[in-house]
Amino acid sequence: MLRAALLLTLSATFAGCALSPQSINVQPVAKVQTTNIGHNQSVQVIAVDSRNQLAFGTRGGVYKETSLVQPANDVKAAVEEAVRKGLQQQGFNAFNPDQNASRLEVRLEQLDYVPEQGNVVNTVTISLILIGEASRPEAAYTGTYKSSIKHDLPITPSANRNQEMINDILSGAITRMLEDPKMQSFLQGNDPA
Repeated sequence: MLRAALLLTLSATFAGCALSPQSINVQPVAKVQTTNIGHNQSVQVIAVDSRNQLAFGTRGGVYKETSLVQPANDVKAAVEEAVRKGLQQQGFNAFNPDQNASRLEVRLEQLDYVPEQGNVVNTVTISLILIGEASRPEAAYTGTYKSSIKHDLPITPSANRNQEMINDILSGAITRMLEDPKMQSFLQGNDPA
C-alpha cells in the first residue's frame, strides 16, 4: 500500500514537470492612428518568414524537446495582413496596389521564445527582429525593429497567455515600422535623405 502511494506521488510530481506543446494563433495588429498621410499612394506588401524553424521555442520543463510553442496558422500571411491593414488605416492603398506601387518587404528574422532554466517555468524572454525594406526602381529604405521582453509570471504561462505575449511583441514591431517617419516618408513617394 505504501509502495502504491509512493508511486502515485512520484507520478504526480513528474507529470507536473512535463509541459505539453502549444499551438497559438498569430494575429498581430498594427496599432496606428487613422490618418490620411498616405494620400492613397500604392504599396505592395510582401511578408517573408525568415526564421530557421517553425516553432518559436520550447516551454521548457523535463521534456523540452517536445514541449514546443509553435504557430497554428501561417505566420507570413498574418504579418502581411496586419501590415496591409495598418497601411490602409494610414491612408495608403495596400490592398489594390497599382503597377507603380512602392514595394514593402517585411521580413521576420527572429521571434524566439526562451523560458528560464529548470522544471518550473515562471520567466520567459521573447526576442524579435523585424526588417522592413521599402523600394522603388530608383531608391530604397530599410528599417530594423528589434524587441526583447522579459515576462515574470506567477505561473507557467497557458497557451492563451503565450499567444498574447507573442502577438503583443509582433504587433509592437509592426506598429513601430509603420510609425517610422523615414519609412512613412519613403512610402509617400519621397526619396530617403
